[in-house]
Amino acid sequence: MYLKEINYILKIQQYASISKAAEEIFISQPALSKFLKNLEQEIGAPLFSRIGNTLIPTYVGTRYLEYARKIADLQDNWNLECVDMLGEARGKFSVTLPPLRSACIIPGILEKFYQRYPQVQVTITEESSLVKKHWLSSKEIDLVIYSDTEPQLSLISEALGKEEVVLIMSPDNPLAENGITREGCRHPWLDLRLITQGYFVLNPPDQTTGRLAAQLLDAAGITPNVLLHTRNTDVSIRMAAAGTALAFAPESYVRNINFEKKPLCFSVGNPKTEITLYAFYQNGRYLPSYVKHFIELAKSVMAAAIDR
Repeated sequence: MYLKEINYILKIQQYASISKAAEEIFISQPALSKFLKNLEQEIGAPLFSRIGNTLIPTYVGTRYLEYARKIADLQDNWNLECVDMLGEARGKFSVTLPPLRSACIIPGILEKFYQRYPQVQVTITEESSLVKKHWLSSKEIDLVIYSDTEPQLSLISEALGKEEVVLIMSPDNPLAENGITREGCRHPWLDLRLITQGYFVLNPPDQTTGRLAAQLLDAAGITPNVLLHTRNTDVSIRMAAAGTALAFAPESYVRNINFEKKPLCFSVGNPKTEITLYAFYQNGRYLPSYVKHFIELAKSVMAAAIDR
């Protein structure tokens, strides 16, 4: 396999189309079709079958593509490591994370990052949900930052810091009087079993906060009266602050929002509920020094946010 050949075949797989792949790699469609035909003749078997207008890898094509991807990854790793060894502070990488998390930590990272690596291009992609699933299907994303209760064993992960998931309510809510001081909790602790009426705004269960909220409410024997399910945590926090409903969110999210009337945060759980913010990258991928520095800055920003 030659690198140009590998790039062509991987683009065909990515777009499942000769015309779209040809447009991406700036060659004519007939030239790319001829390339694929010659390659299949050389191998002695078709690499793709056509279903409608979509190209689907055959079994032989799937195996060929697996080897092609390994070679492409090795080339990418060599290029990154070579730049590191030569001490050239240049390159580019992409980071994906939820929008509100991005607002909390990215401004504090980038200012210091560019002081050290002004020639490194960072692309920030914000995904409101399913960050992990999106990233695992893409080779174009280098680093993912998101919260969970435990790391994913199939990925390389670094913990950036822990924080509480808190219950948020308006200070005018009568339940606010029931918060008590409890060892190990930085916020007043509230027994969720005291909630007998009112509405909730919840994240769906495929989001970490939504999953934890469902577990907390179930453990308290509460069937929530859900006013709204939303992936937008900013919306749920603001609705709770306004007194419309109760909501759960990471405490740093609440601190990052400006309110006309600041809401109250309560520790919940036994005695509190925590999540860990992780930086994830794919196993076997070389991590350049500038990405490592980005991760270290994220740890510092997270620590400062929690200590506020």
